[in-house]
Amino acid sequence: MRKKTSLIVGTLLVLLSAAQSAAEQSLTLALEATANLSDLIEQALKANPEILAARKGVDAAQARIDQARSLDDPELDFESWAIPLSQPTNLNLANTHMVNLRQRFPFPGKLRLKGEIASQEAKMAEAQYRAKEREVIASVKQAYYLLFMADRSIRILTDQLEIIKQILRTAEIRYAVGKVPQQDVLKAQLEQTELLNKLIVARQERATAEAKLNLLLNRSIAAAWSSPKEFVPSQKGFEREALSQLALQSRPELQEAGAAMAQAEGSRDLAVRNQRTPDFTLGLGYWFVPQGNFEHTYSAMVTLTIPFFWTKAKHDKEVEEASARIAKQEATYRAVRNLTLFEVTDALSKLEAAQKTAALYSQGLIPQSEQSFKAAIAAYETGKIDFLSLLEAQRSLRETKLGYYRAAADLEQRSAELERAIGRDLPLQ
Repeated sequence: MRKKTSLIVGTLLVLLSAAQSAAEQSLTLALEATANLSDLIEQALKANPEILAARKGVDAAQARIDQARSLDDPELDFESWAIPLSQPTNLNLANTHMVNLRQRFPFPGKLRLKGEIASQEAKMAEAQYRAKEREVIASVKQAYYLLFMADRSIRILTDQLEIIKQILRTAEIRYAVGKVPQQDVLKAQLEQTELLNKLIVARQERATAEAKLNLLLNRSIAAAWSSPKEFVPSQKGFEREALSQLALQSRPELQEAGAAMAQAEGSRDLAVRNQRTPDFTLGLGYWFVPQGNFEHTYSAMVTLTIPFFWTKAKHDKEVEEASARIAKQEATYRAVRNLTLFEVTDALSKLEAAQKTAALYSQGLIPQSEQSFKAAIAAYETGKIDFLSLLEAQRSLRETKLGYYRAAADLEQRSAELERAIGRDLPLQ
């Protein structure tokens, strides 16, 4: 019986050694996941429907610039005067035939202002497009590391399930010869059931992460993904002030708010011009007068709008509305600026905390837990500790490994949040 128990304990040590080797490998490999992740990001930027929609929004806004700078369509009309009512269809009896061409011209400077307003709208669309890109990139990274975490959870729980099965067999053998109480067997069975339940949850989380990635990449929602590769969490440090300044320069939402403010100012300038200056219509016509002294004549005309009479109140309100919009956009810009600085500070602090947690797991907790579990196996074999102590050591090792991968995935997700906050990839230096 002693030899059989030793064989079982030896099997546990082999399983533990394999698990330890995988953990050590995860701590020494370079960031191999980057290449695959960059491919996913590239695919998302090409295929994500929201990005494609935002890109078309930019094209539409760009097309409106030339429209805004262009004149209205000219008017061409044909007229015949003094046709007898007794012969209404006999145009030969008309006194005069006319062909007139008219073109409306805004007061000088108005078309330029309209073009500038449309240009600011195009800048807003461009900023929205880049903001959507950053949002999708962050979402892809979040989903990728959710997949990574779920995948590693499945691996660890599967390994731990094999270990607990060996522990259960040991407990059953010892219970059969009366060396341990039945409670040890029941505890092992309960632990096995708990692990099976955690596996169900981990597989569900993996399926959710896969579906999220498929959604972001515009793939079939049921498409399967292989296991993400191991990586070493980045421990690169950043200065908050430098990142804050970078965010003020790069954040698309802030640039959109700035363009909206400039657009509101242009709209007010245009409203003031509409309030104070007229628009003109120039016309030129050819007249054929068969009954007159001169059969062939022409006409010229100039008309202008008068914004100073009963329409003055309308134009005053246009200026008032435009001024209110400027105030609104200025407040919006300040709000977006403040939110940007807060998000940079918040994301950076979370990133730094995640870096410390990942380092704590990799440098201390994992090696200590593995040594503790080895010692517990040996002590249980010789009867120095009870079954609950062995079970607790096994559970501690499992939770420590899960904690490490959870911290590693969380660190990369926090990094994605920080990139989203500053509106660009994190600087290399």
